[in-house]
Amino acid sequence: MWLPLSNVIVRLAQKSIPLSEKEKQDQANMLTMLDENLLATPGLAIEQADRAVTLLSQTVGDAFRATVALRNDPEQLGQAQLLIERSHRYQEQIDNYLVQISSHDIGEKERAKVTLLAAGSTEFGRMGRVAERILGMQRDFAGSEEQLTEEDRREIILISGAISEVMQLTFNGFTARIPNVSRTIRYYTEEVMALGDIVKKRFIQRVHSDGRQRTAGSQFTNICYAEEQLIDCCDMISEALIRYDRETGDHQQINSVSDEELRNQVHEFFRDKYEQLER
Repeated sequence: MWLPLSNVIVRLAQKSIPLSEKEKQDQANMLTMLDENLLATPGLAIEQADRAVTLLSQTVGDAFRATVALRNDPEQLGQAQLLIERSHRYQEQIDNYLVQISSHDIGEKERAKVTLLAAGSTEFGRMGRVAERILGMQRDFAGSEEQLTEEDRREIILISGAISEVMQLTFNGFTARIPNVSRTIRYYTEEVMALGDIVKKRFIQRVHSDGRQRTAGSQFTNICYAEEQLIDCCDMISEALIRYDRETGDHQQINSVSDEELRNQVHEFFRDKYEQLER
């Protein structure tokens, strides 16, 4: 008599027993939209994979921002670790799901989209691993005798904020499938790299003038170089968007201004926003 209600009874039992914190985190780390039942309809499965990659990019962005915030707020450590671990789990699930989709008979445009999603998953996952490395470097720095001054902290957060802007631009371009975003990313990259050179140079000058150990200079610049690797990931994603556009013929545009005009716009934006640094 109770057999038809067995599933309902199980669900009621699960709701009546509180989940442990680990169980809650395990559930949050699962991409439930990647339902294997949808693989019989590859088009729907691809759309769900698309949603999952977008969620991965948002998680990685949040992880990097938590890592940056940790420099002023030690309580962000747990959040940064949680988001980084979640990004690893998400990438693993997405990659496995895309492999299963690829084993089905799908059209050229669908295969092109699967290739794009695979590239996105790879690069967003790589961003998560870079964020994890940066987090480890910051913890080593915090545990050493050398401490960042207020000016050190302000400038490294400033360059991190600029890198975060490029990442967000990349996330938005990927989600909206805008291949022409690659131009904007390229010019943002030029400005961020220039800012990074200034920040590193100014830091090393302060280390020498303050009489601090030179190891502090290498630790600081290693963090800066690691963060610049995030820009490389953005470049790879923009290239993947260009390939996808060529294969599908969507030809979406982000704007119609010339390269020189766009470069000048980005340069003016950075000059106004980061005028506190001597260029």
